Amino acid sequence: MDRGAEASAPPLRGPAYPLNVVGRNSTYVAGVMPAAALLALFFVGPALWALYSSLTNLALVGIDAANPRFVGIDNYTRLLADPDFWTVIRNSVTFVVGSAVIGQFGLGLGLALLIDHAEHRRWWLGTLAYGAVLLAWVNPTLIAGFLWVAMYDFFFGSLNHVFLSSLGASPVDWLGSFPMPAVIVANIWRGTAFTMIIFLGALKTIPPDIYEAARIDGANAWRRFWDHTLPSLRPIAALALLSITMSTFGTFIVIQTLTNGGPGINTEVIALYAFHTAFKSFSIGYGSAIAVVMLALNFAFAILYLRWSRARA
Repeated sequence: MDRGAEASAPPLRGPAYPLNVVGRNSTYVAGVMPAAALLALFFVGPALWALYSSLTNLALVGIDAANPRFVGIDNYTRLLADPDFWTVIRNSVTFVVGSAVIGQFGLGLGLALLIDHAEHRRWWLGTLAYGAVLLAWVNPTLIAGFLWVAMYDFFFGSLNHVFLSSLGASPVDWLGSFPMPAVIVANIWRGTAFTMIIFLGALKTIPPDIYEAARIDGANAWRRFWDHTLPSLRPIAALALLSITMSTFGTFIVIQTLTNGGPGINTEVIALYAFHTAFKSFSIGYGSAIAVVMLALNFAFAILYLRWSRARA
């Protein structure tokens, strides 16, 4: 290489290089600034405020509301010593794994595959199924909760009065005997459509030539799904898992409507526990510590999903 050309070439590193990059992409930077500002306002800002509040004795009423004191990690020490907290963590992980990972993710993927297959075969039942699942999602969360209250009612609920009575079986106290499975089923019904829509869009991006080549090689439907569909969906699957896990960790309206965390604290999840602590016990600082732990759990699941999405097939 010519030494003169090498000497005249702009340096690739140094203080001016990042400025040049920003200058060349100023249009794109300006385009994402509103979204970045909204994220900072509604996500980063509240998270930082919760972290600060968790280190104080801030309360909703009383002298601690007007003059909160810095207490360091006292809220976290109290939280780790609280036996109810570990029950809440177990409930939360059970609810997320059962509702988000197994229920919404697995059922959403299955429905997407079936509807995509029906569309290729031009079966009108696929459109009907798509609309039925979507109706559950567009319902407001509170209405969905009351719908399942009516389903689970001991005396006149649809499950007991219509289904079990037609089989000659005795009615079941679903919310009293099986509270966690009951709220998991209700939340799966409510949120599966989101995952289904994501996977339906992702399935349409897979080139048909891949499947044609697999058929020529003699691969059956299961091998085509395992060797080609799943690897192609892995990045989208990680994002879908991350989205539904975070939303499920923050779910409490459905549970509040059905059981309000009961019986006892058998369905008390971490979001509902933080709500009860902050707004019923008026302890904002302690409730913020619970919220920070919930944020840490979300980060742990996010790291797990991202590692899985980047792993080699």
